[in-house]
Amino acid sequence: MTRPSPARPLATLAAAALIALAAACGKGDEGSASGGPLPAGFQPVAAGARLAPPAVTDRCYSPPTRMLFHSQAEWDTYWTEVTRQCPPPAIPGNVDWQKEMLVYASMGRRMSAEDRMTIEGTGMRNDTLLVFIRRSMLAAGCPGREKTFPQSLIRIPAANRPVRFAEEHRKIPCA
Repeated sequence: MTRPSPARPLATLAAAALIALAAACGKGDEGSASGGPLPAGFQPVAAGARLAPPAVTDRCYSPPTRMLFHSQAEWDTYWTEVTRQCPPPAIPGNVDWQKEMLVYASMGRRMSAEDRMTIEGTGMRNDTLLVFIRRSMLAAGCPGREKTFPQSLIRIPAANRPVRFAEEHRKIPCA
């Protein structure tokens, strides 16, 4: 499923084609090693680019979102607006905002430890940055009792380009 941000129809069609290709390549869980190969045109997240996502609580967490951050101010503003009663979380590692930007994806609050989300890779199509996410969720109707907040955070080289997110979804059957 593609969740395009407002932009050109050509990029949206490209992302939809990549989704279809992802479905043909197999469903995945966290990590490319267990989820299968990435669709054509995507490169895996570089070694050292994966960051620990923000710490969360029942009150302080992100709703479902797919975001790009170009500065500390954008990061702080997002968290201030989303979690009005909570301070913006610290970014793990040293991010050089002149050379890097952050890609963040969140599923919001879930009720199963089986629910997972991982940013797997990035690619380019014309002038558009494509971000590939694998997401797995426990099938509807399965009992879930553990609150979780699936999210993924990576750093990539800074660029001022339109972005599209392509997702591969996997349903996990009840145990």
